[in-house]
Amino acid sequence: MNCKGDIYLKNRRILLYLFIAIFFCSCGKKINTQEIDNALLKKNEKLRLEGKDTELIALNNEIIRQSKEGGYSKGEALAYINLANTYGMMGNYKTSHEYLKSAEKIVTRLNDNFLYAKLYHEYGQINYVTGLVNTALSYNAKAIHYGKQLDEKGWLLGNMYEQRADFISSAYKDSALIYRHRGFSLDPSAINASLLGNYHLQQTQNLDSATFYNNKALSLLKDIEVGTVRQGIIYYFYADLLSEKKEFEKALDFYKKAADILVKTKRINKLPELYRQIAFVYRNLNDKKMEDTYTSKAEELDQKLKASGNEAIDFSLSEIIEQQDRKNTNLIFIFIGVPALIAGCILFLFIRNEKHKKENNKLEKSSTIPFPSKERISKEDFTELLDLAKSNDLKFIKRFEEINPTLFQNILKINPQLTKSELSLCAMIWLGFSSKDIADFTFIQHRSVQTKKGRLRKKLNISSETDLYSFFTSM
Repeated sequence: MNCKGDIYLKNRRILLYLFIAIFFCSCGKKINTQEIDNALLKKNEKLRLEGKDTELIALNNEIIRQSKEGGYSKGEALAYINLANTYGMMGNYKTSHEYLKSAEKIVTRLNDNFLYAKLYHEYGQINYVTGLVNTALSYNAKAIHYGKQLDEKGWLLGNMYEQRADFISSAYKDSALIYRHRGFSLDPSAINASLLGNYHLQQTQNLDSATFYNNKALSLLKDIEVGTVRQGIIYYFYADLLSEKKEFEKALDFYKKAADILVKTKRINKLPELYRQIAFVYRNLNDKKMEDTYTSKAEELDQKLKASGNEAIDFSLSEIIEQQDRKNTNLIFIFIGVPALIAGCILFLFIRNEKHKKENNKLEKSSTIPFPSKERISKEDFTELLDLAKSNDLKFIKRFEEINPTLFQNILKINPQLTKSELSLCAMIWLGFSSKDIADFTFIQHRSVQTKKGRLRKKLNISSETDLYSFFTSM
């Protein structure tokens, strides 16, 4: 009896020690998910803006290791997305695409809106820089769809709107401007103000608005952003403005500051066009040698990025081919295998297609390009107003009042003494026309338009710091 009791106690001790060992081992693998999330978002962003790619890659690889050991799939997926962004900024598009595929395998299992939004946002960017614009727009629409479902929309949804503006700016200028303003309203940061200023400079040729937003960007620049890629882009766009004003010496100074920062932060994909702008300034300064130097630099980097972009496209195409091969193999198996499986597959496909139809309908709604109507007027009415304004048709002011009476009502509440000509000017600004456009359409001097805008500001008590377009579209 004593012998059996000793054995029993001995076995209990062994089981107890084994339990303790298992407990401590499992505790060793536990991870602090809050710390990981903080590192993936805040620390990663700081390193990204500073261009510290080596540290950034090491950080995310370590988080992937910890997340795998601790079973934290969200951390692993987000780290893959961060790495995809890093390699994309470095111009290594193929590697970027591979990391996105790794992330996608995890994200589709988790059904997390934030991860979906981040994933599709990066997919949109990588497809855009490699020339697949339609695919990029499709991914951007998906990103916005999931971004709108987040409790805290802020900077991420703002970035998605800014991204969409980039994608459509050449084909849909008016709509792109709306997306710029949406991005800025969600995230009124220095970089978004700079993007708005550059848009006015490049697309609307509105120097007033371009100057306003570029100066605002410089004033909003925070100390923690100094030396980061954001400062580099802000200086780059400010130099563009100075170049347009033919202040070439000052423009060259800001271009070179921007180039130094973008080289330091390893933003290789932004350098070719910047070098071409520097070459343009040197041409205007009659420095042929330096012009040729920077032109050569731009061409050299362009070739490098093109080669990397082609690799990424090849990677995407090979995936499509592999998927098609797998489909063909499955079909052979089905037709040779058990006939009953066919009925099951048909039912599965039917249910899946119905589900996809519903999802696609939602995404199509989110990807529709709006006009600056704030849901007051239709696309057809907006197009009609554009045509009437461009042809300087006398019906313009009357038709505008019929289509969008709210604007004039709100303006006349401020000053009921405005003339018909001044109301027409307000309407044209609301439509997004630059001073040059208004001068061309109304057959007056550009300087006269500027004078009229100045009088309008006084009559409506609009400060010189307020952008007229933003003022009228917010009414």
